[in-house]
Amino acid sequence: MRKEYIKKRTKFTSSTYMREAVNYEVISIKEEDLFITIKKYNEMNGKFSLVNEDGKERDYIKEGYYVIELTPLKEHYNIRYYFDDKKKLIDYYIDISLKNGVEYKMPYYVDLYLDILHYPNENEFKFCDENELEEALKNKIISKKDYALAYKTGNRLLKEIKEGNNKYLKMDVVKYINRYY
Repeated sequence: MRKEYIKKRTKFTSSTYMREAVNYEVISIKEEDLFITIKKYNEMNGKFSLVNEDGKERDYIKEGYYVIELTPLKEHYNIRYYFDDKKKLIDYYIDISLKNGVEYKMPYYVDLYLDILHYPNENEFKFCDENELEEALKNKIISKKDYALAYKTGNRLLKEIKEGNNKYLKMDVVKYINRYY
């Protein structure tokens, strides 16, 4: 991936990426080779909602809601969980990353375009944004090696999800919300 695009695609887990967020708290915890970032949304000037595969709108972030991100430093992905104000899981998804790291004492990942989405009504997981990954390869933003890494990581994750043996997805992340909030 070109240097200018690495900078552009670098996502710090302490950021919210949401213009609707007026006030939020961030806690970042390091456990061995894993960073856990918790964001609590205290004040919003709107909500973040998506229309799911069943055509119904689902709120992902509103006042009092939480987002937890798991950034394993030795892996090529970042997991983002969405919880409501009662700490009930709404949904989660996974960003495939070129690399994960720490800068300014905050975890980050370099987004590699490909995501894995959870479709709760079907209880399925599927790739998303494959067209963005293809476009990045076509426009020489990423290399063939980066492209192959995205699919290798994604396919391995899909297999681990199906078999229920990904150690990060098996974690009780609510305990971190309970510990700090």
